[in-house]
Amino acid sequence: MDRARKEARQEEKTSGDVLPRSTSPFRRVRGLFGFGGTGMLNLPSHSTSTYRAGVLTPWLASGVTEFEGPLIGKENTTGTPFRFDAWSPVRAGVATSVNGMVVGMMGSGKSMFLKTFAVREISYGRHIIIMSDPKGEWVRVAQAVGGQALSVGHGRYMNPLDIGRKPSGVDDTQWFMDCQSRRSVALSGLVSSLREGQVPSSAEQSLLDAAAEDMCLGRLKPTVTSLVEALDGEWGRTREVRGLNDLTRDQCCRSLILTLDKLVHGSLQGAFERESTIHVDPSAPIIVFDTSGIDSNDTIKRSVYTAALSSTIDSILTAKDGLYRLIIAEEGWEVLSNPMLVDAWDKRMRMTGEWACSNWMLLHELSDLEKFGPPESEQRKKIDGILTLSETKVIYKQSPSSLSYLAALLPDLTDDEKYAIPRLNRGVGLFRVGDKVRVLVHPVVSRTAYPVFNTDKGRFGN
Repeated sequence: MDRARKEARQEEKTSGDVLPRSTSPFRRVRGLFGFGGTGMLNLPSHSTSTYRAGVLTPWLASGVTEFEGPLIGKENTTGTPFRFDAWSPVRAGVATSVNGMVVGMMGSGKSMFLKTFAVREISYGRHIIIMSDPKGEWVRVAQAVGGQALSVGHGRYMNPLDIGRKPSGVDDTQWFMDCQSRRSVALSGLVSSLREGQVPSSAEQSLLDAAAEDMCLGRLKPTVTSLVEALDGEWGRTREVRGLNDLTRDQCCRSLILTLDKLVHGSLQGAFERESTIHVDPSAPIIVFDTSGIDSNDTIKRSVYTAALSSTIDSILTAKDGLYRLIIAEEGWEVLSNPMLVDAWDKRMRMTGEWACSNWMLLHELSDLEKFGPPESEQRKKIDGILTLSETKVIYKQSPSSLSYLAALLPDLTDDEKYAIPRLNRGVGLFRVGDKVRVLVHPVVSRTAYPVFNTDKGRFGN
């Protein structure tokens, strides 16, 4: 003890840091260092200036703003409570976007954070939509809070061409244009999903636009089954589309029939081709679209479900019922793999004020972005734009191979952050809000909520 004090005094004389140090070489800090439990950690004591702290650990001296909102957890370095609401960064003036992204390796704690965040936001008056629940993890959450869990397929239908009810204050002309656009986007998304990301040709898109128009005019029944029958019947042979001659129109009809008929008579039938038999309750505190019944290796089916459910979510948002909603894409890669869904997500992010929504995407390794093409490709530029528009970024442990992608996404990423991110403890995430707030946060989970949120059963072999 004496020797340590002498060394500390000697260091103080040579460091140029004039603030005094504690007379004890260690201090004990109590806090939550595992989900649902407490622990003790011995940390070497150190007092320093704000300037030096900002150099050594930028998230400790980054001008942290106390956000309004529900309690999410504690700041891992100080133990102080951390509150957050998706709209609080905008109210605090540190961001202009209410959108966010969560990134982290498997088992790093990102799913536990998202569940904690979502349930606490419900208590704050927000409503939650889970775009896809591939593991059935969110179903338990919905059941616990009195929400709605919906599963489609095997004769349980959800029509992606439903347009919902007309919002008050919207005139008939604008509503017609909105409905036509949404149905056209929904059809394009389905075609792109069935073709593993290949978007419809310009000629095919013109024909789909014509079909969407006739659905809104009442000339075609707004279901995929009716569209396939129309393409194969009189409508497909006679519908005039500017720029298409008879031969080109016939070729487009044939190709679209071959694609969309998989939903009507193929292996994907029984989910989206007819009028809805499942009805969404927009007032539910949380709506979970359960996709756990889909084989994780069936990428086409998963993509189709994501595209169809995306259209349903837009119908809820465009109703403008006065509720504020968080849209969470649990499997962000399924959205990013479909160019049409990328466009739809981008539009949703830009319509946050009009539609009263905050969009959150969960990703794993940023190095997986290579799957979507080189950085200079059009698809990657759109994806990078989506990630950039997500001004709240919650970063959990990443492998060293992902740091270069993270640095490209965050040009002001410091060397200390690059060093710390691959070494973050499980459950600790780096909150970066705008360009001002950087803080390490560990969610606080109650003993009641922990078994509902926990997804680690079997991970550790006991």
